Amino acid sequence: MRWLIPILIVDALLIAYLFTGGAEEKRADLVFASSSEHNSLDPQQLSWSHDIRIVENLFEPLVKIKIPELTPEPGVAESWTISEDGKTYTFKLRKDAKWSNGDLVKASDFVYAWRRALLPDLAADYTQLLWVIKGAEAFFNWRTAELETYAKLPAKEKSEERAAALMKKTYAHFSETVGLATPDDFTLVVTLERPVPYLLELAAFITWVPVHANTCDAQTLMDPESGRLIQDPYWTRPAESATDEKPALVCNGPYVLQRRRFRRDLLLVANKQFRDYALMGNKSVLEVIVPDGQAQYLMFTRGEVDWIPSFTGGQMGPELLRQKIALERLKEFRMPFTGEAIAAELPSRDFVHPVPSAGTYYYMFNCNEKLIDGTPNPLHDPRVRLALSLAIDRDRIVNAVTRLGQPVAATFVPVGSLPNYDAPKEAGVLFDPARARKVLAEAGYPGGKGIKGLTIIYNTGSEHENTAQSIAYTWKHELGIDVPIKGVETTALGDAHKKQDYSIARAGWNGDYLDPTTFLDKFLKDNGNNDSKYNNPKFESLMKEAATQLDPKKRMALLREAETIMLQDAAIAPIYQSVTIDLYDSAKVKNMHLNPWGFRRTENVVVDRGEKK
Repeated sequence: MRWLIPILIVDALLIAYLFTGGAEEKRADLVFASSSEHNSLDPQQLSWSHDIRIVENLFEPLVKIKIPELTPEPGVAESWTISEDGKTYTFKLRKDAKWSNGDLVKASDFVYAWRRALLPDLAADYTQLLWVIKGAEAFFNWRTAELETYAKLPAKEKSEERAAALMKKTYAHFSETVGLATPDDFTLVVTLERPVPYLLELAAFITWVPVHANTCDAQTLMDPESGRLIQDPYWTRPAESATDEKPALVCNGPYVLQRRRFRRDLLLVANKQFRDYALMGNKSVLEVIVPDGQAQYLMFTRGEVDWIPSFTGGQMGPELLRQKIALERLKEFRMPFTGEAIAAELPSRDFVHPVPSAGTYYYMFNCNEKLIDGTPNPLHDPRVRLALSLAIDRDRIVNAVTRLGQPVAATFVPVGSLPNYDAPKEAGVLFDPARARKVLAEAGYPGGKGIKGLTIIYNTGSEHENTAQSIAYTWKHELGIDVPIKGVETTALGDAHKKQDYSIARAGWNGDYLDPTTFLDKFLKDNGNNDSKYNNPKFESLMKEAATQLDPKKRMALLREAETIMLQDAAIAPIYQSVTIDLYDSAKVKNMHLNPWGFRRTENVVVDRGEKK
């Protein structure tokens, strides 16, 4: 019966592989499957990897990451210069960079996008990435204070006119205090608070892409009650859903968003205004959303999808990987008389592509003093968090649950993922139930007695339920704590993270740029991605000192010490370093160039299905 549902899903989705192209319908050049509906396609507000995978195809940043070298190369900026003190970057923009509606991409488009990311009104997750710009953090705090003052006004003193006046004042303050200048349409000068050795990698990240100001402004409202800007969450609408009043998303990347059908599919078509349009390896990309991993795999074996990124399929992913490893070993052996390889007649698993990821799978603890319902939070005590982390049998999880043999994680920054950074393995914890029971008793909960309000939440549609069951069982067996588990959709999990509507939550984090701060900044108290609300002044002080340290070795030592503090506080429970499995036939799908950091150039991918043209 289990296969019934996947087969029905596949049949129902067959029409999703077609899109109208002139007088006839044809299949998209590249079709891939995804397990989750998107949370956001707003480049300044998103943070989930499956959202980034789409949006990075719609917008082009100043600088791109060259693949497979993983080094910065020109994007919208054709060149740049850096001042001797390392604090001023002058970018020269291409004069042939255009928006999908034909408008030129100007330096002011970047300033506009970065300003909206710095407005607390829009609550961008990655706001802090822009705080390296001179005056950016001060502007964010200034606007926050102004909004708080406005909110305290008597209702009769609030009005659209007063809110608009505050917004005008805000924009003027931004122009006067934030280190961004546009001497002309094609020159962008960025002045930093301090030298940032990874600034070019930062500038390649999705938060830093430009947006089309007129399109975005037309769908932004002013709330006279709060004084805040309110962005229409559907302003990133596809062309097929656009109207005169609600225009389509205007893009400057290799693709435009043609169609988006909730929980069904998302279609990208080549942006004819993109300067390298003629060089693109494909002209259309279709993402089909199929939560069931077995359904995804069936679609792949039937040739209905070309690629499944980050495939799990319950236990199918691990099983395929084990088969691949076994076949590779068998190929080393030959029959004694014929010399033929033993594995010669066995089915190939060459389409299975495991990739060690620069990311960590972990459990996140709510560190607030009280839970969202107002009850005391036992996890506010770091000793309780430490006890729970000590009672996670990570070896069992990677060997018997996920069965991918991922490297067990004691740190948040993946060991060996970055040059010149030595993650503090000695500060992390592994399975030690005896110590866990001792620490829990010291916290006032001997034998787990008295602990209330704990639940593990995770997103459904992957292996997360099995991991949650394993951890909950161990906590019950070793600590005497009953912790229910609860599966929710990915979007609901994201909302719970943001609102701290959880006690313990499944989480994962992949690095966004090649520096330890892409992991450690997450735990700064004001960081938009600090969903555990961890706050330690010593950690803050070390991170601040590292930010101004010019000596590379001393800087890395400070970051290592900061991670040590966070691990000792058990802000999270690292479980394993991620390993992703992509499925695609490398004889047909070319130029994928998988890498630990998940950098992609989808527009360069070529799919040869052997079809007649």
